[in-house]
Amino acid sequence: MWFFWVIFLPGTLLHELSHWLTAQLLRVDTVDFSLWPQTKKGGVLQMGAVQVDVSDPFRHSLIGLAPLLFGSGAVLLIGYGWLNLGQIGQALVGGNLPLIWQAVQDLLALPDIGLWLYLVFAISNAMLPSASDREAWRTVLIYLGLTLVVAVGLGINPTISPAFQDFVLTGVAYLLSAFVITIAVDLLFILFIFFTETILSLIRGRWVQYNS
Repeated sequence: MWFFWVIFLPGTLLHELSHWLTAQLLRVDTVDFSLWPQTKKGGVLQMGAVQVDVSDPFRHSLIGLAPLLFGSGAVLLIGYGWLNLGQIGQALVGGNLPLIWQAVQDLLALPDIGLWLYLVFAISNAMLPSASDREAWRTVLIYLGLTLVVAVGLGINPTISPAFQDFVLTGVAYLLSAFVITIAVDLLFILFIFFTETILSLIRGRWVQYNS
């Protein structure tokens, strides 16, 4: 438990801070802020928590969505700002093997490359909303669905402006880019995690069980 808590601490900190900051922006009171690991029912490990005092499902859903947005922004900032992964992406799209190899060499030659890759790993794997973060999403989707049904029933046919469409598509593209960076960095850490976890499990005689 402590091993995982330490490894993901930067991501946990950003996750909980994003909850807290969004709650402050939406004028929602926060009851508790914790970065201490706890084992919940069923052996579920909770890395940290921010309790909010809100009954409004819309604000609750935005607070729950905050870690995904803040985490994706941090991953994109590190990936394109410090690691210059855009250069590798362009090389891959072009299919130029020498250019791809040169881009990878430039990446590995960056100062503190290990630290930046670790931060991407820790942040990206802690940015997904938890079950408690998603509690209000169903209610919001139901309200939005009912609103759409009523609008259609009344013959209201709202048009979406091209500017808003571009805004949504740009947001989706940024999220996809963040997920691609996450997958690429995760692949680098798979062998290290598997080796370390196996050694610790053999020593302790206890194995980690991953649940979907």
